Amino acid sequence: MLFVAVIFILFLAGMEVDIFIPSYPELQQQFNLSPATVQLCLSLNFLTYCIGSLYAGAFGDRYGLRRVILSGLLVFIAGSIFCSFANDFCSILIGRALQGLGMAAPASLGYVVICEQYPAENQAAMLGTLNGIITVGMALAPVIGSYVTLYAGWRGNFVILLALALIALLACVFVMPCDHRNNKDVSLPLISYKSVVISKSYWALLSIIFAYACSYWIFIGMGSILYIEGFGIPLSEFGFYQGAIAGSFGLISFLSPKFLSKIGHRKCLNISVIVATMVAIALGLVALTGLNNPLLITGLMCVFAMFIVMPVNILYPILLDVVPDTKSRAAALGNVMRLVISAVFIELVSYAYNGTFFHLGLVLFVFSMVGFFLARSKFISHLV
Repeated sequence: MLFVAVIFILFLAGMEVDIFIPSYPELQQQFNLSPATVQLCLSLNFLTYCIGSLYAGAFGDRYGLRRVILSGLLVFIAGSIFCSFANDFCSILIGRALQGLGMAAPASLGYVVICEQYPAENQAAMLGTLNGIITVGMALAPVIGSYVTLYAGWRGNFVILLALALIALLACVFVMPCDHRNNKDVSLPLISYKSVVISKSYWALLSIIFAYACSYWIFIGMGSILYIEGFGIPLSEFGFYQGAIAGSFGLISFLSPKFLSKIGHRKCLNISVIVATMVAIALGLVALTGLNNPLLITGLMCVFAMFIVMPVNILYPILLDVVPDTKSRAAALGNVMRLVISAVFIELVSYAYNGTFFHLGLVLFVFSMVGFFLARSKFISHLV
């Protein structure tokens, strides 16, 4: 039941982004917004999520996971209520800021619950199963979001998020282990992150993880504008394109425990990095040649999503343990870095956006090449 509760928490974290993205074109029309302005819904959400994550990490290591996660869900519920009744774009941004702040603790610390409650040798496989189930929800989210937007408008998506948050809160109240931890050695100011920040091994592992994770989130963040405005895909069909990419990630996540047991962690990592790099090169060529074919780009992104599963699932549990007794802070800082990089590049791509895949494709290529060279280094081979 604890594993199910964690799944639901992280399912909500994924839905919070994907279910709302199909509403961007409607918001643009209703409030007369530019692509860069409407992206503030995502960027501001990421910003408050980052700030909240840093404090959630320190609070989690000092006071325990249960109290911090429950508090975060309550703030997220307040933000969802605010968004549901918003009458102007400024109010939506305030609600999205509260949602990001509230989701910081559950999303950052959900994986830490798994790492604290289950043996280390099972964590990579469990992470794969967890990501698979979550990603199935993420694959359905844009489809659901598209139809909710069609029939109930953008407010309908916030109502769904509110309902899911209430269910997650109840689940955590009943099954999350009580933890009366009060570790006074962990200071609450951000100086408590010093031991993590100065770790070269931590940054090396994190750089690989967010090179691939950020590539995915940058594409998802620009997905609705690219497909609906750039490619002319109807809103009713958009969810299937984005859902196929998330579904591909979920499929391999489900199968990852079998691959890991038969092939081994190191070989799975090497094969995945090589194939993901080859696909990233293909995406870069598509961008340079101006082949704005939605089926071709979606197909390549599906393969890319499949092969970034292993680097993330294999390296993330190692990342949390690379500095002793800092799991919550390591997870929080990792989430912050992923979201900061994603938010910055989503804004940059949205400002440079010209109705084509060009700028987005080049960003995906550059990020993937960074991940490739770091993952193939001797320093990383020593850690895995």
